[in-house]
Amino acid sequence: MNQELFRVSVQALFEGRATPLQKTLIAGAMSDQTYRELYFILLEEWEARNPQLILDAEGAFDRWQRRQVTSKKGVPGNAAVSKSLYNRLYLVVAASVLILSGLSGYLFHDRILNRTFSTKYGELKTVYLSDGSRITLNANSSVTFPRFGFGKSGRKIFLDGEAEFSVTHLPGHRPFIVRTANDLEVKVLGTEFVVYSRPKGSKVALSKGKVQLISGKSRNIGPMIMKPGDIVTVSDKGALDWKHEQAAAMHADWKHHRFTFNNTSLSAIAGQLNDVFGVNIIIPDSSLAKRTIGGTYEADSAEKVLHILADVLEIRVFPNAASDRFPPTYTLTY
Repeated sequence: MNQELFRVSVQALFEGRATPLQKTLIAGAMSDQTYRELYFILLEEWEARNPQLILDAEGAFDRWQRRQVTSKKGVPGNAAVSKSLYNRLYLVVAASVLILSGLSGYLFHDRILNRTFSTKYGELKTVYLSDGSRITLNANSSVTFPRFGFGKSGRKIFLDGEAEFSVTHLPGHRPFIVRTANDLEVKVLGTEFVVYSRPKGSKVALSKGKVQLISGKSRNIGPMIMKPGDIVTVSDKGALDWKHEQAAAMHADWKHHRFTFNNTSLSAIAGQLNDVFGVNIIIPDSSLAKRTIGGTYEADSAEKVLHILADVLEIRVFPNAASDRFPPTYTLTY
């Protein structure tokens, strides 16, 4: 299908006169990213030309009043219903409609202007940006950025989860900015780094180049300039830990389905498995929860990681009864 035929078919669809063939052609074309973006552009233009809600308060009141007089003729007072009372009722209803319309319009408008890529539990995904930069998403993560003009008017990314960034340098030193839900901002010019942003805290591991880091939760500390090998961790309370000359590359081992532990406690590993695979790990014994493990292990599922832990630590893993309402749960014991 060419774009002109697509435009004509979409216009007919919006006007409610699309033929079955046109609907089929549109459905087929929407598998192409170019046509999906064109669809949203056409939709925004059509909605701007065709407002969906036109209210005629006075006309509606007059028609309602005439019906009351006709149906209740001869009954005193029915035709004399207070117009001011009706107007107040109308204003409440109209305000509710406008609020809902505005909210839905805002949310839909955001979908048009921005693109979001996300991963499920256990899934990895690589996203290539129009400026030549690359984002590799870890499991249970998402990135959002402008659909139009990225790299020209600015380069801002919103991250929820964990991702590795390989940023392309642009003429004019246009910055590349990553923001997270827990008030972390990473500003770079050209570099490779990993950003971790979960409810329990944040982490930035720099492999190449230089970045400026600002933490909204550590407000008494100004912008930090990180160098390769630096790893900065910010807890959910704002406590900051800055380490130098570290093996930053190991923090992207998840790209190869590898887990690297460096005297990592079993309770911390349980948190990682929840982040990546969405499983719950119960460790009733506090001494077991504090046991640590080191080394790098390849595993693409929670079950494989748990099998490794069972062998290395000589512990037992018991899967809890499956439930459609709860994520998979495992109990670790001696």
